[in-house]
Amino acid sequence: MSARYEEIARDLRERITSGEFPPGSPLPLMRDVAAQYEVSDITVRKAWGLLKREGLIESRRRAGMFVREHPDRVRLMVRNRQIERDELGYYSGPEVQHWRALPHPDGEQTRVTTAPVPADVADALGVEAGTHLTVRKRVIGDPDVPEHRQLADSWIAEWVAEEVPSITGNTGVGGMYDRLEEWAGKPLHWREEVSARMPSPEEAEALLMPQTGVPLLRAIRITFFAGRGRKPERIVEVQDIRMSAALFAVGYPLPRGSSAKWPVAPASSDYYRATDPQE
Repeated sequence: MSARYEEIARDLRERITSGEFPPGSPLPLMRDVAAQYEVSDITVRKAWGLLKREGLIESRRRAGMFVREHPDRVRLMVRNRQIERDELGYYSGPEVQHWRALPHPDGEQTRVTTAPVPADVADALGVEAGTHLTVRKRVIGDPDVPEHRQLADSWIAEWVAEEVPSITGNTGVGGMYDRLEEWAGKPLHWREEVSARMPSPEEAEALLMPQTGVPLLRAIRITFFAGRGRKPERIVEVQDIRMSAALFAVGYPLPRGSSAKWPVAPASSDYYRATDPQE
């Protein structure tokens, strides 16, 4: 059996998604909601808290509670995940060619430091979680649209920091990837893993996001030199990219695998029927 505040939240949620309360509109005052449902203010606050965590509503200081512009009602910018290049060097997708490094609060555009590496990044780099590695931290965004931005932390493999020391300082024209390709005399390759999670307060502040209700899109980009023969690939960097899921979606092609190469063999079983002869 649902708690009373959950029932109220369900009713308000349906009224929001149906358009009765459109994006940007105010919700009734707390006292009016409490009177309508014959509950206390505390119960209404619990219902609102649930809807805030879902990202449906937001509080505005001295103005009350309002319906948020929710991602399922707006056109997100689709970030096509492919590596492009222009006269400035490499960039990730045609939608962000005009984006630039934005200054941190202290004025730096790229902050190079040593820090303990996150567990999943450590796993990709083949080191223990918490190992101190060189990391290049940047905020990258649209100079004309303040909220269109992303955080990009480039965690550098230990061997790269030792063998290509320029990576730990000012990398110059073309940036880090140009320095690595010049050093190796061969091209880099990339692959990504995309996931979602809620932002930390620091991430929400840096990305100009609400503190609650909106998750991050997180792309872990692995940069590597391809192997040859029995020689394995060599990972040089793992970049931790975070952006607001309220503003961006991720787009990518779906290539045919070898088993789906055209022309295809005729299907031999019914998708909706069990294939186990015992059933």
